[in-house]
Amino acid sequence: MERSSDLDVVVEDLRWKFRWRGKLFLAYNRGSLRWGDFYKSKPDFYPVLTPSGREVTISSAYRYNHHHSIWIGHGNVNGVNVFHDNNPTRPNLGDIVIEHADLAPTGDSVTLDTTNAWIGKDGRRLLTERRLITVTPRVHGGRAHALDLTSEIIASEGSVLLAKETHAYLGVRVSDTIDVEDGGRIVNSEGDENEAGAMGKIARWADYSGEVAGQPVGITIMHHPSNPPTPFFCRDYGSFLSNVTLHEAWEIPSGGSLVQRWRLLIHDGDARDFDLEAAYHAWLKGESSPRR
Repeated sequence: MERSSDLDVVVEDLRWKFRWRGKLFLAYNRGSLRWGDFYKSKPDFYPVLTPSGREVTISSAYRYNHHHSIWIGHGNVNGVNVFHDNNPTRPNLGDIVIEHADLAPTGDSVTLDTTNAWIGKDGRRLLTERRLITVTPRVHGGRAHALDLTSEIIASEGSVLLAKETHAYLGVRVSDTIDVEDGGRIVNSEGDENEAGAMGKIARWADYSGEVAGQPVGITIMHHPSNPPTPFFCRDYGSFLSNVTLHEAWEIPSGGSLVQRWRLLIHDGDARDFDLEAAYHAWLKGESSPRR
């Protein structure tokens, strides 16, 4: 067990459990390629709880059950689909396997530094990914948990073509009661709303909020300004993705890399009463409000 102030992490065979004062609020699931109850073709985060304990994502949606809470993948990497699960109707599937992981407390946060292999079902390695995860609970006056992600795709096996693809890259599937179809709301930093307004738009951040157990809650994806210009893929039925290849392909030359950085805020309150623009700039300044 690693501990950082009131934050501790329980390390299990297939997941890391992040707890605040002994209570689970987030888990990172390693994934397992063995058939059976624990099959997962790639890592994901679940459960994902706000500071008040509301669950803002679901582990498998009734529509598109490859939407696993919070995950990373791409539907066409040199012709291999590293996004969908083991579906017999989908050809050329691939997996993301954690090869190495280091866990360390960093002040009031915990950082998980992983090296992942993106691998086709034929065993061919497509690329190497370094994924850095930092979890900081109870930021912005205790109203949110912060999840910072850095994904560096390294063309370690030769050039990599990430094709133009709707099924990519960092995805979130919200709880059913949050989705727009059930009264929720998508809004981005430019003021565009819901699928009709926000789909395909480039923005600093996008938020999906609604009610869970009678309380407004939400989850925000924030783009670091060092990222390539990246549009959001937004659906009223409950998914939204930061997708660098939504409008055009991205090619990485042999030995090169693509680095993307995000902050996800898992927050109580919705975008109407949570100042997400201020939270975005606080992230860039390396600041957060004191915990409570």
